[in-house]
Amino acid sequence: MRVEAKGDALGEEDISKPTVTAIHYDDSGDVEGVEVKKGVLFRKTIEVSVGRITDVTAANDDDTQDNGAVTVAATDREIAALSATGAEKLPPTKTPRVARKQLEEQHKRQHSASVTQPAVITAQADEKAALTQERQQRTGRGAKQSGFQAKALALLRLLGPGFLSGMAGNDSSAVASYAIDGATAGYGHLWLILLSTPLLQAVQVACGHMGRVTRKGLNTLLRERFGRKVSLPATLILLVANTALIAANLVAIGEGLQLLTGIYWAWFVVPVAVGLWYITVYQSFGVIKNVFLLMSLVFVAYIITGFFSGAQWGAVLRATLTPQITFSFASISSAVALLGATISPYTMFWQAEGEREAHRPGALKQQLRSSRRDIGAGVVSGNLVAYFIIVCAATTLYTHHETIKTAADAARALQPLLGPYATDLFAIGFIGAGLVAIPVLLASTSYAVSGAFGWPASLWRKPWQSEGFYLILSVALAVGLIVALVGIDPISLIFWANVLQGTLAPILVTLLFFLGMSRRTLGANRLGRLTLLGLTLAAVLMFAATGLLFYGLATGQGG
Repeated sequence: MRVEAKGDALGEEDISKPTVTAIHYDDSGDVEGVEVKKGVLFRKTIEVSVGRITDVTAANDDDTQDNGAVTVAATDREIAALSATGAEKLPPTKTPRVARKQLEEQHKRQHSASVTQPAVITAQADEKAALTQERQQRTGRGAKQSGFQAKALALLRLLGPGFLSGMAGNDSSAVASYAIDGATAGYGHLWLILLSTPLLQAVQVACGHMGRVTRKGLNTLLRERFGRKVSLPATLILLVANTALIAANLVAIGEGLQLLTGIYWAWFVVPVAVGLWYITVYQSFGVIKNVFLLMSLVFVAYIITGFFSGAQWGAVLRATLTPQITFSFASISSAVALLGATISPYTMFWQAEGEREAHRPGALKQQLRSSRRDIGAGVVSGNLVAYFIIVCAATTLYTHHETIKTAADAARALQPLLGPYATDLFAIGFIGAGLVAIPVLLASTSYAVSGAFGWPASLWRKPWQSEGFYLILSVALAVGLIVALVGIDPISLIFWANVLQGTLAPILVTLLFFLGMSRRTLGANRLGRLTLLGLTLAAVLMFAATGLLFYGLATGQGG
């Protein structure tokens, strides 16, 4: 079927197509409107009056698959106002007689030819205007606010995918890596947190810059620049690794709630998964952002626990500023895990796509500046959380020679050392970590797969508009839920997910470097020298870390 759409407002480029399923007539026998259906699992029915039909393209008699096209005049503001489910009607407009006659003639031709396949619907719309309108409505712009409310809204508008990326990077596997590092190396690797901060900033800025300048996701850029031979393997690795991390985070959330309530963890996993699925699928990006920004406040629990741990702050400061390098395999492996936890592929995909979708006011230069601030806030906040987790674990677990394997082990081990409140705070922290990380993991998975196949992908759009995107997201969560409930060891899941991510991350950083220098990709807005230097250093360190990881696996030292 032929599609001639502007803005893809009804999801014409999606895996499922909008089609005419019925033509309605008034009492005098004139065409009154058409019934449009879109979606297979995420179904939507829209009644369109004949006044909105601006053109009808006749069916191709030589092609039985081409049943013609109907062009609908609608603004994206009107499309965005439609609900996520159910049947609705677009408001009528003045009837163009030509379109009415064309529709009647097309209907007669279909019946005379016994054609049963419905016609394609195309929508003419201004996507940018609609998205802007919806975002303004959801963020309350233009309304009168007090000084405090205005500042709070300004902060919310600044903080977006960059801040969420920084927070989501501290998922349960990362929390476990930081706690294990502190329990095994003490304060010895705090300097790596300081070192990784500008490197992570460079990687995330590169991703955000490309998403903002090109208005395309990372996997779309990889597919267009390097072909499917690069984008598809990257997608497959990310898909497997993210699914394992989704399962591990679901288990971690359940174990955290078990620590707080005493109820077996498995009872929490399904309700948590369903709740996160509903928010991610049926709420817009603006609502999702605000909900998970509030959830990010639970990370303050780690900072509070760190201060209560009784750390020797002089020693902490010295360890932060003075590199301590130990060449034992256990120490180096712990450092590798720590670096891998800070720079992860799923946050790269999320950052590029999130920045593509985020609304930022002003010219491109101003938008890029806002993006860098947003990313900087996320990088610093995320690494500060990691820093205090290590400080807490080093002060307590390392000092008392406690052995841990998961974040839940760390929370339990803190109870006899710091009391029950410290355990509760630590548990609340990694519950929040999982709640923030899972939607980002789901979205980055779906963004990557959609980008590899060229499907439209957006958290701003309704599920029926981007059905392929939301189907991938739903399947990834369902598989992760099944893996979580069948009893696969979460430690093994995290380990192999980190192996896959450790393999993919340095390759992605290298590809980012070449994309960032490409005039073909970015035109006059190529990455700056400082960002390119950061990408180079990050790639060198991560390739070295990956080589060490595989050396350990080959020699049996890596577990």
